[in-house]
This record gives sequence, C-alpha cells and structure tokens, in this order.
Amino acid sequence: METAKQETTDNSRKLGFGLLVALGVGSMIGTGIFDSPRNLISTTNPQAAIIAWIIGGLGVMFLALTFQMLNNARPDLKGGIFTYAKEGFGELTGFNSAWGYWLSAWLGNVAFIAALLKAFNTLTGQVDAKTGDSTNPLLTFILASVFLWILHFVQTAGVKKASVANAVATVAKVVPLILVVIVGVAVFNSTIFNVPDWTSKLASTGDAATTFDQVSGAMSTILWCFIGVEAATVLSTRAKSQKIVGGATIVSTLITLALYMLVSLISMGVVDAKTLADSNIPLADVFAKTVVGGAGGVIVEVGIIISMIGGLISWIMLAAEILSVAAKGATMPAWFQHENQNGCPTHALLVTDILTQLFLFSILLPSLKAAYDTMFSLSTSCIVIPYLFSAMYAIKVCAQDKRSAKDMIISILACVYSVYVLYAIGIEYLGLTLILYAIGIFVFVWSKKERKQQIAKSETVGMTVIAVLAVLMIVLLATGVISL
Repeated sequence: METAKQETTDNSRKLGFGLLVALGVGSMIGTGIFDSPRNLISTTNPQAAIIAWIIGGLGVMFLALTFQMLNNARPDLKGGIFTYAKEGFGELTGFNSAWGYWLSAWLGNVAFIAALLKAFNTLTGQVDAKTGDSTNPLLTFILASVFLWILHFVQTAGVKKASVANAVATVAKVVPLILVVIVGVAVFNSTIFNVPDWTSKLASTGDAATTFDQVSGAMSTILWCFIGVEAATVLSTRAKSQKIVGGATIVSTLITLALYMLVSLISMGVVDAKTLADSNIPLADVFAKTVVGGAGGVIVEVGIIISMIGGLISWIMLAAEILSVAAKGATMPAWFQHENQNGCPTHALLVTDILTQLFLFSILLPSLKAAYDTMFSLSTSCIVIPYLFSAMYAIKVCAQDKRSAKDMIISILACVYSVYVLYAIGIEYLGLTLILYAIGIFVFVWSKKERKQQIAKSETVGMTVIAVLAVLMIVLLATGVISL
C-alpha cells in the first residue's frame, strides 16, 4: 500500500505532454525572438534572411528529429545530450558534452538577464535616449542579482512547480508576438523588405557582404533562437512516459520556428534596415508603425520581461538538471546529485547560480547590448559541440541498428549543420569555448578520483589536446591575433 502511494505521489510530480511542449517552447522563445530582427539585419539583408531561416530552420529540425530518433531507439539513455555522447564515444566525451551544455545554459542565463534588464530600463526610462544604455549600471546589476536569487528559491520548490510557472509564462509571452504578426502584416512594405544589391551589400551598414557571408553571419543568431530544442530530452527522466518526449520535441520546435520566422521577417518589411539595426527594442519600432502606435512599445517591453522570466525558469532548471543527471550517471562528481525534499538538485543549482552571479558583473559594462551579444554568442558556441556529439552518435546508432535510410540521412544532415554553425560562429568564440572546456578537465579528474578510477590513455590524450588548444587560444587572444 505504501509503495503504491509513493508511486502515485512520484507520478504526480512528473511532466506530461503539455508541460513538456510548454517547456520546449518556453526554453526556445526567450531573448532571441525579441532581438532577432536587430541581430539578423546587422549581418543579413531581408532576402538573405529568408535563405538563412530555411537553412537554419531545417538544421534545427534535423537536430530535433535526431533527438526524437535517439529517444525512441535508446529510451534507456535518460538525460539526453550527455548520455548519447558518453554511450557513443566514452566518458571524456560524455563529460565534455554535459559540461558544454551546462556552460551554455548558465551563460545564456546571463544573456537573458541582460535582455530583461534592458527592457525593464526602457520601460522605466532608465536608459540613454541615444545609445539605449543603462543610465545606472550599478542599480541594474543589483536588480539583476536580486532577481536571480528570487528565481533560485522558486526552483527549490521543485521541477514540477517550476514547469507549471514556465507554462503560464509561455502562454503570456506568446500573445504579444502573435499581435506583432497580425498588426505587422497590415503595414508590411515590400519596398522596405526588398533592399537593392542584397547579394553584395548590407543595407544596414553599407558594408560589402556576399550571400554566403550573410547566411553564415545569421547562423549564430538563428541557433541561439533554438537553443532549448533538446529541453524535453534533457528532462526525459521527469516525463510521465518516454513515448511523449520525442513528440513534444517536434511540436515545440515547429511552433517556435513559425513564430520566429514570421516575427523577424515581418519586422524587416515594416522598419528600414538602418533603423532596425540601431534599435534598442526592435519590436517596439514595429508597433510604432502600426495602429497600436507607442503603446506597442509597452506591450513589447512587458512581453520581453515575461519572456525572460519564463526562459530563465526553464534554463536555470535545465542547467542544474544536466549536472544532476550527469552526476547520477557517474560522469560528474556525486556531490551534484543531491536533491531536497521537492526533488530539486540543490547543489547543482547553487553552483550554477553562483557562477551566473559572477558573470552578471558584465552588466556593469558600458553597454548592456554588448554584454548580451557576447554572452549569447558564447552560449551558442558552447552548445554546438554537444549537439555535434549527439548527431555523431545518431549516425552510429543508425549503422549499428540498421535503421532506415531516412534516419541515417537526417542524422548526417544534423551533423553537417552542427559543423557549419561552428564555422559560422567564428574562431574567436570557438577559442573562448575551448578555454572554458579546458577548465572542465579539473572537474573530470575530480570525478574520476572520487570513483577511484584510473584515467585511460585515450582520455589523457583528449585532455592534453583540449589543454594545448586552450593555451594556444589564450595566447592568440592576449596578443590580439584574434579578438571579439
């Protein structure tokens, strides 16, 4: 009787299909959808943006389908990202996948908070009218810190409660986005959208740029928009059934892709390229051109704040979860698997939020916009490597299990897309990523010693390569050979 009662209680804490879809959408729809028009138009003309969305959207769908296939083929590998890398290529690769995913999650949280405070400052008038920068960086930093630790204590209430809060925030933040699409279509101007010389010159800056350069320049922004595509698989251990995880991943990806494409492309046909590139709150400028007028700015700013709160609820939870799951799988030190009575991985959560707090000092930089751009690019670079490991493992599973040609092609294309994004992001961010990965070597050694396991020769070689590349990147950055 007691066992049955315990199982019922445990099941009540599990996540159903609706909550998993909301979690996926909530994880992907964050700062990207509000800032994507500005970020894209800075590197890409509207016509090239269509190509970039098609390539980026297909790439993300290949990744989503790959995660779905792996979830169906290997339901025993709970936890997603890191378990695929570990099963396919050994403990060091599995550790690096978990480490990179975790890095991406909390670095992305810093970007989220920077965007949230940017919107809050605009809403309250605490910004420079010309630059859009905060007029009181110290107050902004204090508010960001207080907000982070409020969310920390929300998370300790448990994963299920945090997921319900995220679902509410997801619904609330989608409403203004749909409104942008509806009113934006009415004032869409094809003359603004169809800029001249789009294959050779950027309309926003006048700089020379080939179509290939423009599409490549958009890849970091587009993947940043979709970070979270694997959210359902990461939390698969919390799902009521493994069967619903793959479907939730696909549905949430399609919803997000449709919204992102519509919002960014409509914005490019409402506001001219130069104005959009310099905009502090791009969608507010879109509303200003519609019947909604200036009130639209308030709607967008409130929408951004709600979006960031929902996104942070998802991503703080995901960041802590990946450490906890990896610890339970004997990849991270056992200390990270500790949970409180609500099932929250408190040790993993504490470390994650302390590091987030340290990086929040970037908010004290002169430009919140610069802090946001740097953090989202670094976060994207960190997560592409775990995505690549998962795609490579999918190829291996297809070969071993003799799965259909369709699954193999999708897995290969997901792998190609991941490599392309790494190239598109640029060597400077890849260099910073390698440095952060090298720091993880100390944690890997700690985990090995804790379990009284000897480090294999292949692992020694792998760690040495990472360390050497990291040192090389430090030298190149310090001497100015490469720079952000």
